[in-house]
Amino acid sequence: MRLSLQCLIIISIYTTEAYSNVLGPRYPAPLDLTSDDSVVTAGWKNVTSFFDTYLHDNRSLIPSPPLGLENLTFSTGMFSIHDPAAQSLQYHYTSDEVRTGPGVHEVDGDSIYKVASITKLITVFTAMLSFDVDQWERPITDFVPGLSKSALDKVGHDRISHTQWEDVSLRALAAQIAGVSAVDLPWGSDSALTIDPTTVAIVANPHALEAGLPPLNLSDPAALYPCLKDPILVYMDPLKGCPPDLWLEGELERAPAFDAWTTPAYANNGFILLGIALANITGKPITQVYDDLVFDPLGMAHSKAVPPTESEVPQYVSPGNTTDVTFQGGLSVSSGGLFSSLNDLATFGTALMNSTLLPANKTREWMKPISHTADLTFSVGAPWEIYRYIHADTGAVTDMYTKSGDAGNFTGFAVMLPDYDAGFNIISAGNQQVNVSQKSHLAQAIADIITTTLIPALEAQAVAEVKRNFAGTYASKDPVLNSSLTLTFDESASNTGLYISSWISNGTDMVPLEWFGPGPVKLQPSTKQPGQQAFRALPVRPKLPPGSGPFATMFNTNDWLAVYSSVYGAVDMGLFVFDIGADGRATCAEPAAVRAKLERVE
Repeated sequence: MRLSLQCLIIISIYTTEAYSNVLGPRYPAPLDLTSDDSVVTAGWKNVTSFFDTYLHDNRSLIPSPPLGLENLTFSTGMFSIHDPAAQSLQYHYTSDEVRTGPGVHEVDGDSIYKVASITKLITVFTAMLSFDVDQWERPITDFVPGLSKSALDKVGHDRISHTQWEDVSLRALAAQIAGVSAVDLPWGSDSALTIDPTTVAIVANPHALEAGLPPLNLSDPAALYPCLKDPILVYMDPLKGCPPDLWLEGELERAPAFDAWTTPAYANNGFILLGIALANITGKPITQVYDDLVFDPLGMAHSKAVPPTESEVPQYVSPGNTTDVTFQGGLSVSSGGLFSSLNDLATFGTALMNSTLLPANKTREWMKPISHTADLTFSVGAPWEIYRYIHADTGAVTDMYTKSGDAGNFTGFAVMLPDYDAGFNIISAGNQQVNVSQKSHLAQAIADIITTTLIPALEAQAVAEVKRNFAGTYASKDPVLNSSLTLTFDESASNTGLYISSWISNGTDMVPLEWFGPGPVKLQPSTKQPGQQAFRALPVRPKLPPGSGPFATMFNTNDWLAVYSSVYGAVDMGLFVFDIGADGRATCAEPAAVRAKLERVE
């Protein structure tokens, strides 16, 4: 009686607009990204045509063009775990300054860029190959002697003035929810101080004084980070000028941004600490850890954890000077000091989503949000920056698992699209004609152009393939058994998808599919294995009217409640398993609960 009353209440507030999707791919991932018939190929041609028109033809033909793009050297390209040729979908542009500079003169897929904070993604991946479950949950104090309990006892338990490092786990650092301070190396973070290049002495920043900030007594040790006690070393060689013990001494004095596990907050410091822990746990220099665990096993020959030697500079993208590429990163290597190429990033992304080095279940666990932000379309993982792309025509959501990098002259984006088993990368270098802000905005514009063109193209290609491979009629070969199933891809419905339009089981018409609830039923992919693809049947439920409260949606538009909700003989009524032929087309369908295998007839 209680369930019936609940159903009546829900039905009474239905509207005619429909909604149905569990989070994840709406169709099996597209296999063809590069043939002449692929929608993705056409989409990529649109992207490259846009760049060609602006950079080489007549930019006046482009409404609201990304002004200044001609001063940005960049490489961008796609990848897919199903179509290796997708790595050929690339575009490269070399600005005049780079073309005549000390580094590479014509960028291609093997040109080496500094990838800045994309490093954080590779650092966490490397840590996942090194840390066990217990280590991830233990505090950083267990792995970094400079943050030991005895050191912490010196600063006390003032939670406002001093970070409580015993509360900060490795996992919290990786997920950027440890509450630690954001800035990394002190010579670039304290706006009250500057180094006079003539005398190599620390002086008060005159701009800070002009802004009304009080003068500091620079003879007071409390006014300086420990690393700044020897400004000559810091100025001449940051790698030697701030050894870990002095840096950690400074960390003990820093106030937290928040308590751990309160809210996500971007923090370079967290990844410096993660790198120190990674080196201590593996017993190897951090630069060697990347080579041993990631670069060498994956064949990423153009990825480096150390700056180039003088003879290697011609392989590197150097926008106007070599400062950015020859700078010794020191402690910041694990936060933003790696170098890589477009081809290597594609190799990395393919291996990541293909679970080449990690077990598949660990990859799936990793590629999930850990916390929300105050923006409904943006969440944070470890260290994923997760954007929620909403398809304009259907309202469906595609989660983009990304990591950006932005430091000095370099900006980049590594983008994974799990719904399509594909992704894309952008790496760029701004020359002296663009300021730091413009350089970043131009790289963001490239990322948005690719996103708004390629995600709809990937979705359209997935639709084309699901129509070809699964839509049709399946029937029993046994003439005595009157059983058949017809699937239709409905593009006219308010919720497009692969629908059950007819289902006869042993002579009984199974439509309407009452055990799934009111309304039509569509199939959404779930599990798979070589030669087989499973789908789950989900009811398409009308949306609630605008203004409905959040709790009303629990039993209506949240389809995670509808999965595996009806069984027959201990088998999910919503499970449909398809055998797949060598050409990708389904050869037979099995509605699992009715124990009948139906062969494709059209």
